[in-house]
Amino acid sequence: MSDTAAWDQEIVTSEHDGAEPAGPAQAAASWLRQFEDALASCDLSRLEDLFVADCWWRDILAITWDLQTARGFDQIRNKFADGLSAAGFKDLALDPANPPTEADGVITAFYTFATAVARGRGIVRLQNGSDGAVRAWTVLTKVEELIGHEERRTSVHDAAREAHNEPVSGRLTWPEKREREREFADTDPDVVVIGAGHAGLTVAARLGHLGVSTLVVEKSQRLGDVWRLRYNNLSLHDTKWYGQMPYLPYPDNWPVFAPKELIADWFEAYAWILQINVWTSSEARRADYDETTGRWTVRIDRDGTERVLHPKHVVFATGAFSGDPTIPAIDGIEEFGGEAIHSSAHHGGRDLAGKNVVVVGTGASAHDVAQDAYEQGAHVTMVQRGPTYVVSSRFGVPAMHEALYSETSPPVDDADLIALSTPWNLFLEIAGPSVEALAEIDKELLDGLRSAGFQLTNGINGSGLFGLSLTRGGGYYIDKGCSQLIIDRKIELQHGEITRFTPTGVTYSDGTTADADVVVFATGWPNMRDTIRPIIGDEVADQLTPVWGLDEQGEIQGTFRPTGHPRLWYMAGGFQQSRYGSKILALQIKAVEAGLKN
Repeated sequence: MSDTAAWDQEIVTSEHDGAEPAGPAQAAASWLRQFEDALASCDLSRLEDLFVADCWWRDILAITWDLQTARGFDQIRNKFADGLSAAGFKDLALDPANPPTEADGVITAFYTFATAVARGRGIVRLQNGSDGAVRAWTVLTKVEELIGHEERRTSVHDAAREAHNEPVSGRLTWPEKREREREFADTDPDVVVIGAGHAGLTVAARLGHLGVSTLVVEKSQRLGDVWRLRYNNLSLHDTKWYGQMPYLPYPDNWPVFAPKELIADWFEAYAWILQINVWTSSEARRADYDETTGRWTVRIDRDGTERVLHPKHVVFATGAFSGDPTIPAIDGIEEFGGEAIHSSAHHGGRDLAGKNVVVVGTGASAHDVAQDAYEQGAHVTMVQRGPTYVVSSRFGVPAMHEALYSETSPPVDDADLIALSTPWNLFLEIAGPSVEALAEIDKELLDGLRSAGFQLTNGINGSGLFGLSLTRGGGYYIDKGCSQLIIDRKIELQHGEITRFTPTGVTYSDGTTADADVVVFATGWPNMRDTIRPIIGDEVADQLTPVWGLDEQGEIQGTFRPTGHPRLWYMAGGFQQSRYGSKILALQIKAVEAGLKN
């Protein structure tokens, strides 16, 4: 053991020699020095002694150019040992903006670090062992920027550039310059992003800041139509702080749950302000990869005209669950005199007044559609096929989000780092008490739903909303008033399935029948891997991982990480996941283009 490490050990064990116990900052700094020393020497024995037995290390790009989580030191050794030497960890230091804290016997410390090619941030949680030594329970190492390839930022010294100091013959106006850039009149983009929802726009914004030329193609006629044209009362179920996009935070007076029209218009403003190149009324028809050239041939139908591009990377940002919506095959639909439609194509509104509306499903979209129909004067029945997790906006949302995503929370980058610092499998193990506490504050609401016959669940192994989101991408509802309508029997509840359509309605699996003018299926979507197969072909599609759901180590499959093909990427997830995930994905693409990653 080095003299420095011996001194550090003396600090963290001094309380057993009658000296003052080390404070959180002193103990964290001491552990960090020992951690750096062990990493620099690749001494696995010394490294192991710095961790508790049931430890976790989550690495994001620093060691493996992937998102990897190891539990227990045997997994740490197997996953990370070979990459530690090449990573070249150095310059580990406590983050002065976030002093270490201690609660319930756990010290939490933000820190910064560098590797051979990157700078990063991390969070370590430390516990006191029975021998008096401080050891790590969880460690996060996350790359934030690539050395020599940092995000572009304007400097006052840019005023010295020739373009600002010399005449330019035939100088283009700003709109003319942007039009040529947007049209890619002179060159192909390095990256084509397919889909201009929040996921596609955020990754394009990140790539633009890294100097990677990027085009986003969107089949809708207008940017934002993916929100604008959906059912009437659609709004975000995430709060403004949880759902903000990178570089441009929402204004202070932005609604806590932004309506669809505001989000749609924000997309247009976001793309314009951040100079994102977007083609609307454009659909990728075919993408073929040439291993010899390392480029794709992407054929785009742009409002009836074909444009062929040869990017180095293709990013699919069409939604983890996308494509043709999932509608069950039900006998008799050709006889049905009403309208049977998926929620994605249902607009709702005042023309529902007086009609019998049946909504199949009890997730977020189903509740929104049902509430809108009731508010417009329809007679509404919800068909519940399985239990649903419900949490209130009134009490549950502040309880879930106030600490990290609210007007009093840390800066959003710090909040995201804190969220990432708990491995998902660990989160699923420890979420139970918090989920039970939420159920207690929502007791009146949940008891009312049970009395009405609504089937509830606490989620995957009692992990609540986030467990369902991570594993299924649905199966939950943040209540905005529909639950009370169910409790008051103003919206009827029917269990089971629709087994058959009749000319005037539906037959349920219990044999009962009901009149229906409109049947809305809020029944989900197929997986993105399957929906992009016609574009990329079977040979490439068969190489790819599924999108979403957790793998064995507890990382989300596919999205913003390697997919199975070296130049094809998925970008999916909610607004918060897309905010941090877009940076992770953009850094990987930049690393490839800079020759730092194969």
